Amino acid sequence: MAKKSGLGQQIFVHGYDLSGDVAAINNAGSPRELLDTTALNASAHERVVGLSDGNLGVSSWFNDATEQEHAALKGLPTTDRIITWAFGSTRGDVAACLVAKQLNYDGSRGADGALSFTIDTQAASGVPLEWGNTLTTGKETHASADTSTSRDDGATTGYGLVGILSVTNVDSGTATVNIQQSADNVTFANLLGFVAVSAAAAPTAQRLTLSGAILRYLRVSSTGTFSNLDFCMVYRRGTLQDDISLNP
Repeated sequence: MAKKSGLGQQIFVHGYDLSGDVAAINNAGSPRELLDTTALNASAHERVVGLSDGNLGVSSWFNDATEQEHAALKGLPTTDRIITWAFGSTRGDVAACLVAKQLNYDGSRGADGALSFTIDTQAASGVPLEWGNTLTTGKETHASADTSTSRDDGATTGYGLVGILSVTNVDSGTATVNIQQSADNVTFANLLGFVAVSAAAAPTAQRLTLSGAILRYLRVSSTGTFSNLDFCMVYRRGTLQDDISLNP
């Protein structure tokens, strides 16, 4: 990895691909509470880290086309939404994910005629903003049951796995997506299986976790009878926020 610009990025809101509607990422944070534990014999503050949090906010252009910005955001659902921000369309790109509550949908009409909306979200499930990597080439298409190219993380790790799946579309049928693992990049076995997604259920998103050892190579597979599954997969090695050092 190297220095890069913010060009060519992608964002998914619970499966809706809003990459062509979102104009800016306003904030993406994982703040932590600091607990003051200063004792009587201390001459300065003593603090320990408390609860972690997460937030992600965007500015978007109004778009009322099918499955675009307005359809994705206007409902202000009270249920959790999974937000995925991928830093590009190359396998292994950095990505930020948040299971969140959508707080607002605030419109603004500028003097120049521009019609835009701002959206803020905050962590809602006891999990802060998570930094991982894409296991697909951003949004990827499987025309039918298939496997994607694997990613080599260099070594087996022992702290579990998080997988975040965003399905933007299934033309027909039902698809099941799995993350598979291998020690030698030849023989793969299913590791993390997501709930099957039908054409009627998309767009949608899921987050799953798994404990234990995770082998060196990972890839995505799809099974079932379907046509044109469009999806993005993000993963991180380690299921705890403190496992940052495990992220390749």
